Amino acid sequence: MGTKWRLHQSAQHGYEVAPVPRSGMSQTVRPLAARERVRRLNVNKNKVIEIATYIVVPLLIWVVSPLLGKFIDSLYFQYPNTFAAPISIILLGTFIISCGTTLVAWTIFLFKTKGQGTPNPKLPPKVFIVSGPYRFSRNPMALGGLLVLLGEAAIYYSPSLLGLAILYGVVIYFNAMLVEEPELRKRFGEPYQEYLNRVPRFFPNPWKWHK
Repeated sequence: MGTKWRLHQSAQHGYEVAPVPRSGMSQTVRPLAARERVRRLNVNKNKVIEIATYIVVPLLIWVVSPLLGKFIDSLYFQYPNTFAAPISIILLGTFIISCGTTLVAWTIFLFKTKGQGTPNPKLPPKVFIVSGPYRFSRNPMALGGLLVLLGEAAIYYSPSLLGLAILYGVVIYFNAMLVEEPELRKRFGEPYQEYLNRVPRFFPNPWKWHK
């Protein structure tokens, strides 16, 4: 941007050319620079939140929950092995965990590619998603987490872990009904209400598949 000039009267030489002060330009640039710094800070903060979500939640489900379940078991249920003795129960638990993990990974993929958001409620999808597992369940990620916990309860032969899974299911059910769904009605309006009327909250209806 070129320097602006103006005539300036001088007592000794009549008129001389002098540059126009650039205070107005600097006042315009400074707010823009400040907004850019704030935007970058927000982007970095959002990245930290997203990465923390991908670390903390799996740790809670895959590590903390089994340890807590086995610890509670030790107080009243003296099972001699870490894992279930029948191989059939281990295979069943592995299958259930695989289904749950697939649901969670599929949902995260849709959040990132179509929803423009993350699994964290602080950074929710900006676009209403009705494809993939959302054709059959309104909360496939929560359902996936529940399946993982149920599979772990089978593999570790842990009644306490089964209880934690049931508690988790109750919490996510009422959270979806009382917190998430009213918020989504406000954000997406009538299309979400129609979707809510068609698709089950958690478990798919095998007699009614949705296109």
